[in-house]
Amino acid sequence: MPARLFYYRIALDIQMNFSSQEKLVFRQGYRVIAGIDEVGRGCLAGPVAAAIVALKRAYVLRPYLKTYALRDSKSLTAKQREEIFEMIKNEPSIEWRVSFVWPKVIDRINIWQATLLAWQRSLKKLNPQPDFLFLDGKMGMPRLKIAQRPIIKGDQKIFLLALASIIAKVSRDRLMRQLEQKYPDYGFAQHKGYGTKLHFNRLKKFGPCQIHRRSFRPVFESLPFAEKVYYIVSQIPRGQVMTYQGVAQKIDQPQAYRAVGNVLNKNVNPQVPCHRVVRSDGRVGGYQQGSYLKEKLLKKEKAI
Repeated sequence: MPARLFYYRIALDIQMNFSSQEKLVFRQGYRVIAGIDEVGRGCLAGPVAAAIVALKRAYVLRPYLKTYALRDSKSLTAKQREEIFEMIKNEPSIEWRVSFVWPKVIDRINIWQATLLAWQRSLKKLNPQPDFLFLDGKMGMPRLKIAQRPIIKGDQKIFLLALASIIAKVSRDRLMRQLEQKYPDYGFAQHKGYGTKLHFNRLKKFGPCQIHRRSFRPVFESLPFAEKVYYIVSQIPRGQVMTYQGVAQKIDQPQAYRAVGNVLNKNVNPQVPCHRVVRSDGRVGGYQQGSYLKEKLLKKEKAI
């Protein structure tokens, strides 16, 4: 079944663009309704972006010079997205905000939690705050104090979600084009961080840069052995330990546990908690600054 289309038409009221679900929400008495959507969850590099769009019950939309089929951003050309985005920016009846969560946070808390964080940041920025929220997908926002409704493929069914999808996509694409200037070897302006053939080739040739997501397997696999060790160890939570063999297994080289120890003994980055890696026989094992200090740190963190 083709995706449902929403249209801007000259001199027609905005009500013509709302889905039946949005019209029902307004009839139920909600004064400000919003839609939130994100882009970039599956990318290997760059942030995940979330956009929120809101309309008040009492609104007046000016007629536009063009007619557009409003679908989710992926169904539109880049030129169409840019033109619609400029229209949204110049429409005083529409309130919108965008937020980004960057790879270091994504790697630390995982992509789903990072998506939630981007949603929460965008919602917090919005003024006025909505009293009803549509979300694209099957998951809602936990501990949200306003009414919400997740809708699978909502950006193809809900007008506000279609707008949010376009805003998020355009905002992130513009950012990735800017990042191309800082990291010119990877072609970010072309693929925007997605896993294209060009991106994989550049990743293989140059290795990851600062905005690559090391928690994503293709990026992790492109790291040198030592950086794989440091990344795995940097993810060990406070109060927990991992054995040298455990680190080696996560790198898919279970026999390389001695090499893991050698790498950790050379570490000079204080953000890599080498003291949280111990021997499999229960002893704390070696440490660059001495086994006594390692044991002291682990006791302080209540890991042993």
